[in-house]
Amino acid sequence: MNSTTPDLSANVPYPRPAYAWYVVVVLLFAYILAFVDREVIALLVPDIKHSLQISDTQMSLLLGGAFAIFYTFFGVMIAWFADRGNRRWLIFAGVSVWSVMTMFCGLATTYPLLFLARVGVGAGEAALNPPALSLLKDYFPPDRIGRAIGLYTAGVSSGSGLAFVIGGTVYPKIQATGPQHWPIVGLVEPWQQMFIWVGLPGLLIALLILTIREPVRREFLRTGKLPEAAPVWQTLKFIIQRWKAFIVLFLALASLAIMAYGIGFWIPEFLRRTYHLSPEELGSYIRWRGVVAIVFGLIGVMVGGWLCDVFQRKYADGYVRVCLLAFVLMTIGYSSFALMPTPTLAILMLIPATLGAAAPTAAGAAAVVAIAPPTMRAQIIAFYYFTLNLVGFFIGPTSVALVTDFYFHDESQLRYSLATVATVVAIAGTALLAYNLPHFRRASAEAKAWSA
Repeated sequence: MNSTTPDLSANVPYPRPAYAWYVVVVLLFAYILAFVDREVIALLVPDIKHSLQISDTQMSLLLGGAFAIFYTFFGVMIAWFADRGNRRWLIFAGVSVWSVMTMFCGLATTYPLLFLARVGVGAGEAALNPPALSLLKDYFPPDRIGRAIGLYTAGVSSGSGLAFVIGGTVYPKIQATGPQHWPIVGLVEPWQQMFIWVGLPGLLIALLILTIREPVRREFLRTGKLPEAAPVWQTLKFIIQRWKAFIVLFLALASLAIMAYGIGFWIPEFLRRTYHLSPEELGSYIRWRGVVAIVFGLIGVMVGGWLCDVFQRKYADGYVRVCLLAFVLMTIGYSSFALMPTPTLAILMLIPATLGAAAPTAAGAAAVVAIAPPTMRAQIIAFYYFTLNLVGFFIGPTSVALVTDFYFHDESQLRYSLATVATVVAIAGTALLAYNLPHFRRASAEAKAWSA
Protein backbone atom coordinates (compact mmCIF):
# COMPACT_ATOMS: atom_id res chain seq x y z
CA MET A 1 0.00 0.00 0.00
CA ASN A 2 1.33 3.48 -0.86
CA SER A 3 0.43 6.97 0.27
CA THR A 4 -2.18 7.41 -2.49
CA THR A 5 -4.15 4.36 -1.41
CA PRO A 6 -5.04 4.88 2.25
CA ASP A 7 -6.36 1.99 4.31
CA LEU A 8 -10.09 2.61 4.31
CA SER A 9 -10.99 -0.72 5.90
CA ALA A 10 -10.21 0.53 9.41
CA ASN A 11 -13.00 3.13 9.09
CA VAL A 12 -15.60 0.93 7.42
CA PRO A 13 -17.43 -1.39 9.83
CA TYR A 14 -18.13 -5.01 9.06
CA PRO A 15 -21.75 -5.90 8.19
CA ARG A 16 -24.19 -5.96 11.10
CA PRO A 17 -23.51 -9.04 13.28
CA ALA A 18 -27.14 -10.20 13.17
CA TYR A 19 -27.16 -10.21 9.37
CA ALA A 20 -23.69 -11.75 9.19
CA TRP A 21 -24.87 -14.66 11.34
CA TYR A 22 -27.96 -14.97 9.14
CA VAL A 23 -25.62 -15.45 6.18
CA VAL A 24 -23.76 -18.16 8.12
CA VAL A 25 -27.05 -19.98 8.80
CA VAL A 26 -28.11 -19.85 5.13
CA LEU A 27 -24.72 -21.18 4.04
CA LEU A 28 -25.00 -23.83 6.77
CA PHE A 29 -28.31 -25.01 5.28
CA ALA A 30 -26.62 -25.31 1.89
CA TYR A 31 -23.70 -27.25 3.39
CA ILE A 32 -26.05 -29.60 5.26
CA LEU A 33 -27.92 -30.26 2.02
CA ALA A 34 -24.64 -30.89 0.22
CA PHE A 35 -23.71 -33.65 2.64
CA VAL A 36 -27.18 -35.19 2.61
CA ASP A 37 -27.10 -35.40 -1.20
CA ARG A 38 -23.49 -36.58 -1.14
CA GLU A 39 -23.79 -39.29 1.53
CA VAL A 40 -27.31 -40.69 1.21
CA ILE A 41 -25.89 -43.15 -1.32
CA ALA A 42 -24.12 -44.95 1.57
CA LEU A 43 -27.51 -46.15 2.81
CA LEU A 44 -28.47 -47.53 -0.58
CA VAL A 45 -25.42 -49.75 -1.15
CA PRO A 46 -27.12 -53.20 -0.97
CA ASP A 47 -30.00 -52.21 -3.26
CA ILE A 48 -27.76 -50.47 -5.81
CA LYS A 49 -25.35 -53.42 -5.84
CA HIS A 50 -28.25 -55.86 -6.36
CA SER A 51 -29.97 -53.73 -8.99
CA LEU A 52 -26.84 -52.97 -11.04
CA GLN A 53 -24.97 -56.21 -10.22
CA ILE A 54 -21.70 -54.54 -9.13
CA SER A 55 -18.88 -55.34 -6.67
CA ASP A 56 -17.73 -53.49 -3.53
CA THR A 57 -14.90 -51.92 -5.51
CA GLN A 58 -17.26 -50.66 -8.25
CA MET A 59 -19.60 -49.38 -5.54
CA SER A 60 -16.72 -47.55 -3.87
CA LEU A 61 -16.16 -45.58 -7.08
CA LEU A 62 -19.77 -44.40 -6.96
CA LEU A 63 -19.33 -43.46 -3.30
CA GLY A 64 -16.14 -41.50 -3.88
CA GLY A 65 -14.34 -41.49 -7.22
CA ALA A 66 -17.24 -40.44 -9.44
CA PHE A 67 -18.18 -37.60 -7.11
CA ALA A 68 -14.59 -36.41 -6.80
CA ILE A 69 -13.76 -36.14 -10.52
CA PHE A 70 -15.29 -32.70 -11.02
CA TYR A 71 -15.58 -31.78 -7.35
CA THR A 72 -11.80 -31.64 -7.10
CA PHE A 73 -10.77 -30.31 -10.51
CA PHE A 74 -13.72 -27.98 -11.20
CA GLY A 75 -13.35 -26.32 -7.80
CA VAL A 76 -10.10 -24.58 -8.73
CA MET A 77 -11.70 -22.84 -11.72
CA ILE A 78 -14.72 -21.86 -9.61
CA ALA A 79 -12.35 -20.41 -7.00
CA TRP A 80 -10.66 -18.19 -9.60
CA PHE A 81 -14.04 -16.61 -10.34
CA ALA A 82 -14.76 -16.35 -6.61
CA ASP A 83 -11.60 -14.27 -6.10
CA ARG A 84 -12.85 -11.63 -8.53
CA GLY A 85 -16.59 -12.12 -9.19
CA ASN A 86 -19.92 -12.38 -7.39
CA ARG A 87 -19.69 -15.23 -4.90
CA ARG A 88 -23.41 -15.38 -4.18
CA TRP A 89 -24.28 -16.22 -7.79
CA LEU A 90 -21.62 -18.93 -7.87
CA ILE A 91 -23.13 -20.58 -4.79
CA PHE A 92 -26.66 -20.28 -6.22
CA ALA A 93 -25.59 -21.98 -9.45
CA GLY A 94 -23.77 -24.73 -7.56
CA VAL A 95 -26.73 -25.58 -5.29
CA SER A 96 -29.07 -25.69 -8.30
CA VAL A 97 -26.78 -27.96 -10.32
CA TRP A 98 -26.02 -30.51 -7.61
CA SER A 99 -29.71 -30.73 -6.59
CA VAL A 100 -30.80 -31.46 -10.15
CA MET A 101 -27.99 -34.00 -10.62
CA THR A 102 -28.96 -35.76 -7.36
CA MET A 103 -32.44 -36.23 -8.83
CA PHE A 104 -30.83 -37.50 -12.04
CA CYS A 105 -29.16 -40.19 -9.89
CA GLY A 106 -32.69 -41.41 -9.28
CA LEU A 107 -33.34 -41.67 -13.01
CA ALA A 108 -30.20 -43.71 -13.74
CA THR A 109 -30.82 -47.33 -14.75
CA THR A 110 -27.24 -48.41 -15.52
CA TYR A 111 -23.89 -48.15 -13.77
CA PRO A 112 -22.39 -45.67 -16.31
CA LEU A 113 -25.43 -43.37 -16.04
CA LEU A 114 -25.34 -43.39 -12.25
CA PHE A 115 -21.59 -42.76 -12.37
CA LEU A 116 -22.11 -39.71 -14.63
CA ALA A 117 -24.90 -38.38 -12.41
CA ARG A 118 -22.59 -38.61 -9.38
CA VAL A 119 -19.96 -36.71 -11.37
CA GLY A 120 -22.58 -33.98 -11.86
CA VAL A 121 -23.33 -33.84 -8.14
CA GLY A 122 -19.64 -33.29 -7.48
CA ALA A 123 -19.42 -30.57 -10.12
CA GLY A 124 -22.24 -28.63 -8.46
CA GLU A 125 -20.89 -29.01 -4.93
CA ALA A 126 -17.50 -27.70 -6.08
CA ALA A 127 -19.08 -24.23 -6.21
CA LEU A 128 -19.87 -24.05 -2.49
CA ASN A 129 -16.85 -24.03 -0.17
CA PRO A 130 -14.35 -21.68 -1.89
CA PRO A 131 -16.80 -18.79 -2.44
CA ALA A 132 -18.60 -19.42 0.88
CA LEU A 133 -15.45 -19.27 3.03
CA SER A 134 -14.13 -16.30 1.07
CA LEU A 135 -17.46 -14.56 1.61
CA LEU A 136 -17.42 -15.18 5.37
CA LYS A 137 -13.95 -13.62 5.58
CA ASP A 138 -15.54 -10.31 4.49
CA TYR A 139 -18.49 -10.63 6.89
CA PHE A 140 -16.54 -11.20 10.14
CA PRO A 141 -13.53 -9.55 11.83
CA PRO A 142 -10.52 -11.76 12.61
CA ASP A 143 -11.47 -12.31 16.27
CA ARG A 144 -14.85 -13.85 15.30
CA ILE A 145 -14.11 -15.65 12.06
CA GLY A 146 -13.23 -18.92 13.85
CA ARG A 147 -16.70 -19.26 15.36
CA ALA A 148 -18.39 -18.29 12.10
CA ILE A 149 -16.45 -20.90 10.15
CA GLY A 150 -17.11 -23.34 12.98
CA LEU A 151 -20.88 -22.97 12.62
CA TYR A 152 -20.69 -23.15 8.82
CA THR A 153 -18.60 -26.33 8.89
CA ALA A 154 -21.16 -27.88 11.25
CA GLY A 155 -22.84 -28.71 7.96
CA VAL A 156 -20.35 -31.58 7.54
CA SER A 157 -21.50 -33.56 10.59
CA SER A 158 -25.08 -32.28 10.55
CA GLY A 159 -25.57 -33.16 6.89
CA SER A 160 -23.90 -36.53 7.28
CA GLY A 161 -25.96 -37.28 10.38
CA LEU A 162 -29.18 -36.09 8.78
CA ALA A 163 -28.55 -38.39 5.82
CA PHE A 164 -28.41 -41.33 8.24
CA VAL A 165 -31.47 -40.18 10.20
CA ILE A 166 -33.49 -39.73 7.02
CA GLY A 167 -32.19 -42.98 5.61
CA GLY A 168 -32.88 -44.96 8.76
CA THR A 169 -36.37 -43.49 9.09
CA VAL A 170 -37.67 -42.89 5.57
CA TYR A 171 -35.88 -45.41 3.40
CA PRO A 172 -37.29 -48.55 5.11
CA LYS A 173 -40.78 -47.18 4.42
CA ILE A 174 -39.92 -46.55 0.78
CA GLN A 175 -38.51 -50.07 0.56
CA ALA A 176 -41.69 -51.49 2.04
CA THR A 177 -43.81 -49.96 -0.72
CA GLY A 178 -41.50 -51.39 -3.39
CA PRO A 179 -41.02 -50.11 -6.95
CA GLN A 180 -43.50 -47.44 -8.07
CA HIS A 181 -44.81 -46.37 -11.48
CA TRP A 182 -44.41 -42.60 -11.76
CA PRO A 183 -45.85 -40.47 -14.59
CA ILE A 184 -43.38 -39.90 -17.43
CA VAL A 185 -40.52 -41.52 -15.48
CA GLY A 186 -41.99 -45.04 -15.42
CA LEU A 187 -40.91 -47.75 -12.95
CA VAL A 188 -38.80 -46.30 -10.13
CA GLU A 189 -36.94 -48.54 -7.67
CA PRO A 190 -36.85 -47.56 -3.94
CA TRP A 191 -33.19 -46.48 -4.11
CA GLN A 192 -34.00 -44.27 -7.11
CA GLN A 193 -36.94 -42.70 -5.28
CA MET A 194 -34.66 -41.84 -2.38
CA PHE A 195 -32.31 -39.85 -4.63
CA ILE A 196 -35.20 -37.89 -6.11
CA TRP A 197 -36.74 -37.00 -2.75
CA VAL A 198 -33.48 -35.77 -1.18
CA GLY A 199 -32.61 -33.74 -4.29
CA LEU A 200 -35.83 -31.72 -4.42
CA PRO A 201 -35.27 -29.48 -1.33
CA GLY A 202 -32.13 -28.10 -2.94
CA LEU A 203 -34.17 -26.00 -5.32
CA LEU A 204 -35.66 -24.15 -2.32
CA ILE A 205 -32.24 -23.70 -0.70
CA ALA A 206 -30.98 -22.23 -3.98
CA LEU A 207 -33.67 -19.54 -3.78
CA LEU A 208 -32.68 -18.84 -0.16
CA ILE A 209 -29.10 -18.19 -1.32
CA LEU A 210 -30.42 -15.22 -3.31
CA THR A 211 -31.30 -13.44 -0.04
CA ILE A 212 -27.56 -13.12 0.72
CA ARG A 213 -25.90 -9.82 -0.18
CA GLU A 214 -22.41 -9.82 -1.67
CA PRO A 215 -20.25 -7.96 0.90
CA VAL A 216 -17.63 -5.38 0.08
CA ARG A 217 -14.23 -7.05 -0.13
CA ARG A 218 -11.98 -5.86 2.68
CA GLU A 219 -8.91 -5.85 0.43
CA PHE A 220 -10.74 -3.39 -1.86
CA LEU A 221 -11.25 -1.07 1.12
CA ARG A 222 -7.53 -1.31 1.95
CA THR A 223 -6.22 -0.64 -1.54
CA GLY A 224 -9.03 1.27 -3.24
CA LYS A 225 -8.67 -1.09 -6.21
CA LEU A 226 -11.11 -3.60 -7.61
CA PRO A 227 -10.18 -7.20 -6.72
CA GLU A 228 -7.87 -8.87 -9.18
CA ALA A 229 -7.56 -12.63 -8.81
CA ALA A 230 -4.05 -13.96 -9.13
CA PRO A 231 -3.56 -16.36 -12.06
CA VAL A 232 -3.98 -20.00 -11.11
CA TRP A 233 -0.35 -20.78 -12.01
CA GLN A 234 0.84 -18.02 -9.67
CA THR A 235 -1.31 -19.36 -6.83
CA LEU A 236 0.00 -22.87 -7.41
CA LYS A 237 3.59 -21.57 -7.45
CA PHE A 238 2.94 -19.75 -4.15
CA ILE A 239 1.67 -22.96 -2.53
CA ILE A 240 4.55 -25.07 -3.82
CA GLN A 241 7.15 -22.56 -2.60
CA ARG A 242 5.60 -22.81 0.87
CA TRP A 243 4.79 -26.51 0.67
CA LYS A 244 5.75 -27.24 4.26
CA ALA A 245 3.07 -24.80 5.46
CA PHE A 246 0.37 -25.50 2.87
CA ILE A 247 0.76 -28.92 1.26
CA VAL A 248 1.75 -30.70 4.48
CA LEU A 249 -1.28 -29.15 6.21
CA PHE A 250 -3.52 -30.16 3.29
CA LEU A 251 -2.28 -33.76 3.38
CA ALA A 252 -2.58 -33.99 7.17
CA LEU A 253 -6.20 -32.90 7.06
CA ALA A 254 -6.84 -35.16 4.07
CA SER A 255 -6.58 -38.02 6.54
CA LEU A 256 -9.74 -36.58 8.09
CA ALA A 257 -11.42 -36.85 4.68
CA ILE A 258 -10.37 -40.50 4.40
CA MET A 259 -12.06 -41.10 7.76
CA ALA A 260 -15.20 -39.24 6.73
CA TYR A 261 -15.61 -40.92 3.36
CA GLY A 262 -13.57 -44.11 3.68
CA ILE A 263 -14.96 -45.05 7.07
CA GLY A 264 -18.21 -43.09 7.15
CA PHE A 265 -19.58 -44.36 3.85
CA TRP A 266 -19.16 -48.00 4.92
CA ILE A 267 -20.74 -47.73 8.40
CA PRO A 268 -24.25 -48.88 7.33
CA GLU A 269 -22.76 -51.90 5.56
CA PHE A 270 -20.48 -52.59 8.56
CA LEU A 271 -23.52 -52.72 10.86
CA ARG A 272 -25.45 -54.95 8.47
CA ARG A 273 -22.63 -57.39 7.71
CA THR A 274 -21.10 -57.62 11.19
CA TYR A 275 -24.06 -57.91 13.55
CA HIS A 276 -26.63 -59.61 11.26
CA LEU A 277 -29.36 -57.15 12.20
CA SER A 278 -32.96 -57.29 11.06
CA PRO A 279 -34.10 -54.41 8.77
CA GLU A 280 -35.84 -52.77 11.74
CA GLU A 281 -32.79 -53.08 13.99
CA LEU A 282 -30.48 -51.83 11.24
CA GLY A 283 -32.72 -48.80 10.66
CA SER A 284 -32.67 -48.04 14.38
CA TYR A 285 -28.88 -48.18 14.67
CA ILE A 286 -28.47 -46.10 11.51
CA ARG A 287 -30.71 -43.44 13.04
CA TRP A 288 -28.65 -43.46 16.23
CA ARG A 289 -25.49 -43.11 14.18
CA GLY A 290 -27.12 -40.06 12.57
CA VAL A 291 -28.04 -38.58 15.95
CA VAL A 292 -24.44 -39.04 17.17
CA ALA A 293 -23.14 -37.32 14.03
CA ILE A 294 -25.50 -34.36 14.39
CA VAL A 295 -25.25 -33.78 18.16
CA PHE A 296 -21.57 -34.48 18.74
CA GLY A 297 -20.55 -33.13 15.35
CA LEU A 298 -22.19 -29.82 16.22
CA ILE A 299 -20.51 -29.82 19.63
CA GLY A 300 -17.19 -30.63 18.00
CA VAL A 301 -17.26 -27.83 15.43
CA MET A 302 -18.55 -25.21 17.87
CA VAL A 303 -15.98 -26.12 20.52
CA GLY A 304 -13.37 -26.34 17.78
CA GLY A 305 -14.30 -22.88 16.48
CA TRP A 306 -14.20 -21.44 19.99
CA LEU A 307 -10.83 -23.08 20.68
CA CYS A 308 -9.54 -21.63 17.42
CA ASP A 309 -10.30 -18.10 18.59
CA VAL A 310 -8.85 -18.80 22.07
CA PHE A 311 -5.70 -20.59 20.92
CA GLN A 312 -5.03 -18.17 18.10
CA ARG A 313 -4.88 -15.28 20.57
CA LYS A 314 -2.12 -17.14 22.44
CA TYR A 315 -0.26 -19.05 19.73
CA ALA A 316 0.62 -18.27 16.13
CA ASP A 317 -0.12 -21.92 15.30
CA GLY A 318 -3.32 -22.12 17.38
CA TYR A 319 -5.42 -23.58 14.56
CA VAL A 320 -3.01 -26.46 14.03
CA ARG A 321 -2.88 -27.15 17.77
CA VAL A 322 -6.67 -27.53 17.79
CA CYS A 323 -6.37 -30.04 14.96
CA LEU A 324 -3.74 -32.03 16.87
CA LEU A 325 -5.90 -32.27 19.99
CA ALA A 326 -8.86 -33.34 17.90
CA PHE A 327 -6.89 -36.02 16.08
CA VAL A 328 -6.19 -37.79 19.39
CA LEU A 329 -9.91 -38.23 20.01
CA MET A 330 -10.55 -39.19 16.40
CA THR A 331 -7.83 -41.85 16.47
CA ILE A 332 -9.25 -43.48 19.62
CA GLY A 333 -12.79 -43.61 18.25
CA TYR A 334 -12.27 -44.60 14.63
CA SER A 335 -9.56 -47.18 15.36
CA SER A 336 -11.73 -49.10 17.82
CA PHE A 337 -15.41 -48.74 16.90
CA ALA A 338 -15.38 -51.46 14.23
CA LEU A 339 -13.93 -53.99 16.69
CA MET A 340 -16.68 -53.61 19.29
CA PRO A 341 -18.57 -56.82 20.15
CA THR A 342 -22.02 -55.20 19.97
CA PRO A 343 -23.57 -52.56 17.69
CA THR A 344 -24.43 -50.40 20.72
CA LEU A 345 -20.78 -50.20 21.76
CA ALA A 346 -19.79 -49.48 18.16
CA ILE A 347 -22.17 -46.50 18.05
CA LEU A 348 -20.89 -45.26 21.43
CA MET A 349 -17.28 -45.35 20.18
CA LEU A 350 -18.36 -43.14 17.30
CA ILE A 351 -18.90 -40.33 19.86
CA PRO A 352 -15.17 -39.56 20.39
CA ALA A 353 -14.59 -40.26 16.70
CA THR A 354 -17.22 -37.68 15.74
CA LEU A 355 -15.99 -35.08 18.24
CA GLY A 356 -12.43 -35.50 17.03
CA ALA A 357 -13.34 -35.41 13.35
CA ALA A 358 -15.62 -32.37 13.67
CA ALA A 359 -13.23 -29.88 15.27
CA PRO A 360 -10.63 -29.94 12.45
CA THR A 361 -13.31 -29.13 9.88
CA ALA A 362 -13.50 -25.69 11.51
CA ALA A 363 -9.86 -25.39 12.54
CA GLY A 364 -8.48 -26.61 9.22
CA ALA A 365 -10.57 -24.22 7.14
CA ALA A 366 -9.76 -21.33 9.50
CA ALA A 367 -6.05 -22.17 9.26
CA VAL A 368 -6.09 -22.02 5.47
CA VAL A 369 -8.07 -18.77 5.41
CA ALA A 370 -5.63 -17.22 7.93
CA ILE A 371 -2.48 -17.72 5.85
CA ALA A 372 -3.91 -17.22 2.33
CA PRO A 373 -3.27 -13.88 0.50
CA PRO A 374 -6.49 -12.01 -0.40
CA THR A 375 -6.02 -12.25 -4.18
CA MET A 376 -5.49 -16.02 -3.89
CA ARG A 377 -7.76 -16.85 -0.95
CA ALA A 378 -10.61 -18.66 -2.71
CA GLN A 379 -8.15 -20.45 -4.99
CA ILE A 380 -6.05 -21.67 -2.05
CA ILE A 381 -9.24 -22.79 -0.31
CA ALA A 382 -10.10 -24.67 -3.51
CA PHE A 383 -6.67 -26.34 -3.60
CA TYR A 384 -7.18 -27.27 0.06
CA TYR A 385 -10.51 -28.95 -0.67
CA PHE A 386 -9.03 -30.33 -3.88
CA THR A 387 -6.46 -32.21 -1.80
CA LEU A 388 -8.95 -33.27 0.88
CA ASN A 389 -11.43 -34.63 -1.58
CA LEU A 390 -9.02 -36.07 -4.10
CA VAL A 391 -7.44 -38.08 -1.29
CA GLY A 392 -10.64 -38.61 0.70
CA PHE A 393 -12.94 -39.68 -2.11
CA PHE A 394 -10.48 -41.67 -4.21
CA ILE A 395 -8.47 -43.29 -1.43
CA GLY A 396 -11.10 -43.41 1.32
CA PRO A 397 -13.96 -45.69 0.19
CA THR A 398 -11.76 -47.55 -2.29
CA SER A 399 -9.00 -48.35 0.22
CA VAL A 400 -11.53 -50.05 2.49
CA ALA A 401 -13.07 -51.94 -0.43
CA LEU A 402 -9.68 -53.04 -1.77
CA VAL A 403 -8.60 -54.41 1.61
CA THR A 404 -11.90 -56.29 1.87
CA ASP A 405 -11.93 -57.62 -1.71
CA PHE A 406 -8.24 -58.40 -2.22
CA TYR A 407 -6.78 -59.05 1.24
CA PHE A 408 -9.57 -60.64 3.26
CA HIS A 409 -11.50 -61.93 0.21
CA ASP A 410 -14.59 -61.89 2.39
CA GLU A 411 -17.28 -59.19 2.64
CA SER A 412 -18.03 -60.21 6.24
CA GLN A 413 -14.53 -59.05 7.26
CA LEU A 414 -15.35 -55.42 6.51
CA ARG A 415 -14.87 -54.50 10.18
CA TYR A 416 -11.17 -55.40 10.05
CA SER A 417 -10.70 -53.42 6.85
CA LEU A 418 -12.20 -50.38 8.58
CA ALA A 419 -10.00 -50.76 11.68
CA THR A 420 -6.85 -51.21 9.59
CA VAL A 421 -7.43 -48.17 7.37
CA ALA A 422 -8.50 -45.97 10.33
CA THR A 423 -5.41 -46.75 12.41
CA VAL A 424 -2.87 -46.24 9.63
CA VAL A 425 -4.47 -43.01 8.43
CA ALA A 426 -4.89 -41.49 11.90
CA ILE A 427 -1.23 -42.04 12.81
CA ALA A 428 -0.05 -40.55 9.50
CA GLY A 429 -2.27 -37.47 9.86
CA THR A 430 -1.10 -36.78 13.42
CA ALA A 431 2.58 -37.01 12.40
CA LEU A 432 2.05 -34.59 9.50
CA LEU A 433 0.30 -32.05 11.74
CA ALA A 434 3.17 -32.14 14.24
CA TYR A 435 5.65 -31.54 11.41
CA ASN A 436 3.55 -28.63 10.11
CA LEU A 437 3.56 -26.57 13.35
CA PRO A 438 6.75 -24.46 12.89
CA HIS A 439 6.10 -23.92 9.19
CA PHE A 440 2.55 -22.74 9.86
CA ARG A 441 3.93 -20.23 12.38
CA ARG A 442 6.20 -18.75 9.71
CA ALA A 443 3.31 -18.56 7.21
CA SER A 444 1.14 -16.87 9.86
CA ALA A 445 3.82 -14.22 10.47
CA GLU A 446 4.02 -13.59 6.72
CA ALA A 447 0.24 -13.17 6.56
CA LYS A 448 0.31 -10.59 9.36
CA ALA A 449 2.94 -8.65 7.43
CA TRP A 450 0.57 -8.45 4.43
CA SER A 451 -2.20 -7.09 6.64
CA ALA A 452 0.15 -4.44 8.01
